[in-house]
Amino acid sequence: MPPTGAVGSLKRGVVVLKALASAGPGGLALTQIAARCGLPHSSAHRVLSQLREAHLVHQDAPDGAYSLGPLAFELGVAAAQQFDIRGRSRPALISLATELGDTVFLMMRSGSEAVCLEVESGPAPIQVVTLRIGSRRPLGVGAAGLAILAAIEQPERDDVLSDVLGPVELDWGITPQTLDELIAQTRRQGFSHIEDQITPGVAGVGMPILDLFGQPIGSVGVAAPVSRMPTARVRDVADALGRAVGHIQNRLFVLGPRGGPSRGSP
Repeated sequence: MPPTGAVGSLKRGVVVLKALASAGPGGLALTQIAARCGLPHSSAHRVLSQLREAHLVHQDAPDGAYSLGPLAFELGVAAAQQFDIRGRSRPALISLATELGDTVFLMMRSGSEAVCLEVESGPAPIQVVTLRIGSRRPLGVGAAGLAILAAIEQPERDDVLSDVLGPVELDWGITPQTLDELIAQTRRQGFSHIEDQITPGVAGVGMPILDLFGQPIGSVGVAAPVSRMPTARVRDVADALGRAVGHIQNRLFVLGPRGGPSRGSP
């Protein structure tokens, strides 16, 4: 039975805001929002009107696409200051880089792209640094971006693919068929693994960071020379990644904003 009343309206509003947050700066049309959120057009329009009045949603023009509004940005800035994603992730990243010896990247999803937030180098004499802080890539490019893309559920993944397939093939030489195969492999394994995709002689392993709804907000990736990433070592790297990602998720979503247990946690 669908939720009703104020609680139902709040839940529908949250669902719509989540859909817009994953859509990127281009936003979504009313029909797309209704389809993604499982709402009748009339209900989606009513929720969007309420969110627009509260400045949580912006519409470029009448009958134009909807995107997140200025208040959503302000709330996001305030939340980022409280949760400090980079700071909370750094201990796990440093520990992982030290354990594996290789370069570790923290990537965050931004619509159909992944943005590098942090880079930690391990003690191995040869380090592979294929990304700098602030670098952006389409989802599906690199082990970390592939891990995020594969963790996105349908039909949202199809929307992302419609955005990235062109540039991924044109700029990175990854065909749609190859990307489909990599996504399927990543979903089977629970982690991504690539060789020679971006830089010859470089291998990477990635794993998504999931929020409390099971949605990928980012990922952690490890890059190393192929000589340091033989097939026999990939599983060990993935296991270490899993421990690091689990620690990060715990720090981000189980602990409260200031580092203590969240309300309702044991």
